[in-house]
Amino acid sequence: MEIKKIALIGAGAIGSYLIWGMAPFAGKGFTVIADGARGEKLKREGIRINGELYRPPVMAAGQAGTMDLIFVTIKYGSLPAVIPTIQKLTGPDTLVISLMNGVDSEELIAEAIGKEHLVGSLLRIASTRVGHPDGPDEVTFKIPQGIRGLYYGKPEPLDVLSVSQMEALAAFFAGTRLLCHVSHTIESDIWTKFLFNIGQNIPQAIIGCGSGAYADSEHVLWLKERLEEEVLAIARAKGVRLNTSILEPGKGGIGAGYTKVESPAVRHSTLQDLDNYRHTEIEMLCGKMVSMGKALGVPTPYNAFAYHVIKALEEKNDGLFDYPEKG
Repeated sequence: MEIKKIALIGAGAIGSYLIWGMAPFAGKGFTVIADGARGEKLKREGIRINGELYRPPVMAAGQAGTMDLIFVTIKYGSLPAVIPTIQKLTGPDTLVISLMNGVDSEELIAEAIGKEHLVGSLLRIASTRVGHPDGPDEVTFKIPQGIRGLYYGKPEPLDVLSVSQMEALAAFFAGTRLLCHVSHTIESDIWTKFLFNIGQNIPQAIIGCGSGAYADSEHVLWLKERLEEEVLAIARAKGVRLNTSILEPGKGGIGAGYTKVESPAVRHSTLQDLDNYRHTEIEMLCGKMVSMGKALGVPTPYNAFAYHVIKALEEKNDGLFDYPEKG
């Protein structure tokens, strides 16, 4: 097979890395799928990525036809509404790469289109998005190097179809600016990123601080360790071994975090969402941990507590209990 028609669903902080990386395919089969006001704004304003304005082709799902490759980079809460779009774009040989955080987006998409279309994947990149109502949204990221970037793979051992799919993907990615890694342990890699997302995102979002707090505060670090312990317990119960080699040295396992030297002010996506009065992806992180724990009989009290704290902060941002003082 050969990949010629590529669709991106979700032109946000993560999708912008793909827009940047697939610049060589601009006007040559690459399309951003976006409907309604979001699509109209992207057509009109474009999107500014690392200071440069990009105007990718934008189409509605009903106009695009079937694709050879679909990237899904939306927020978790939007996935149910996007499933019909993915179905419209999927043909007999279409491959789907979901770069959403969490551990179940591939499973949810596979229920709608069949697991043979899914390629396990994850993206390790630090990015920030700022929305502008009267101009192009802005996304900034540090271009991935080393063990960061996009990981993709299929469960081993590969069958004939999977080998063909992986070869097609390798040939396609070779023509992009994306930093890609073929993974032979993709399920473990996805779970390792899940551990990292929960341990790194959630305590700082609760406290409202930069990542340097994991090195500076024994209490923030303690919260991180308790949340990570529960992720490891769920992984063990599911028979998943975490592959911490995809994390930087010093960040593999319990308590892993940023040092004082390495960007202590970094605010990860959950805190970025709260800072910008957006709803977070807490359902996909601690919410999923709680539901898996109930199904497996594994206690997850710290993730349950964190889930309710983040939901309460969302409600506060929404003004549900932002009570004015009486003068």
